Amino acid sequence: MSGPLVSIVTPSYNQAAFLEETMLSVLEQDYPRIEYVVVDDGSTDGSVDVIGRYADRLAWWTQQENAGQPAALNRGFAHTTGELLAFVNSDDTLLPGALSAFVEAFGDDRDLLLVYGDALTRQDDREIGTLRARDWDPHELARTGANPVPQQASMWRREAWELAGPFDERSFFFFEYEFLVRLAMHGRAKRLQRPLATFRLHPASKTVEPSVAKAEDAVRLAETFFTGPKFPPELRRHARRGRASYHLRAALVYYRAAHVARARRQFLRALRVAPLAFSRLHLLLFVKSLVPERVVRRRRASRSAHRRAPGRSSSRGRG
Repeated sequence: MSGPLVSIVTPSYNQAAFLEETMLSVLEQDYPRIEYVVVDDGSTDGSVDVIGRYADRLAWWTQQENAGQPAALNRGFAHTTGELLAFVNSDDTLLPGALSAFVEAFGDDRDLLLVYGDALTRQDDREIGTLRARDWDPHELARTGANPVPQQASMWRREAWELAGPFDERSFFFFEYEFLVRLAMHGRAKRLQRPLATFRLHPASKTVEPSVAKAEDAVRLAETFFTGPKFPPELRRHARRGRASYHLRAALVYYRAAHVARARRQFLRALRVAPLAFSRLHLLLFVKSLVPERVVRRRRASRSAHRRAPGRSSSRGRG
């Protein structure tokens, strides 16, 4: 079977429990022209031993000092030569036949820069749902700040990487969204209405963990990307609404982490930028954020202690 060379990069940091499954999902694809690169970002959990077992089937791999996911990806893509590019994180997998489906969808259409589909959601080795892709609309992408593309079920042409890459290495979480916005006005995207990958939920995943780093990255995006020179001029009229959406994302994460004063500041910034971006939930939490932080923390500590009290049970009505 002939066709374009497909380059896949897997960044990994302390995911030895999942890494082998990820690597085999790439290496056992039915599409033959695969260039697979793995970058270990300073793992200390045996990940390197897993990679070593498959080293002879990799185009290149390395272990580096921990520099963060975007830096690991950029280094990996710098060692690729394929016409089509994608990355699969070390706790996700490609479904059988995914690469053949991507290649077929791209065909000879040079204006088609991005192809993406759905991802099956897994937790505790069980399928619990589907992460649905949404239709591609650059204006909606910029206006809402919502990413319609499940990352693990997406692939792009090298031209897209040359036009919109590399990933911003200052980013903790939202680097792919920035990449897609930069890419949006350069060519077309195609949605495949089928699952192409799996997406694993677990306590250490960035998606699940309500980390302050995610909130700080949302603030960075709001204050630098939406107002900076890399934001496409054609989408500039949507920038205020998109910027407000990221202030609100930061506010929600801060509030849930009991950083009430920080949450309040982000709510106020969003209110100044684009008041219409507020939902009823945002307004409710904004009002709650006016309560002094020490009071909120004291209430949460009291509720937590009450739940842990001896003799309490989470079961109800079994009598």
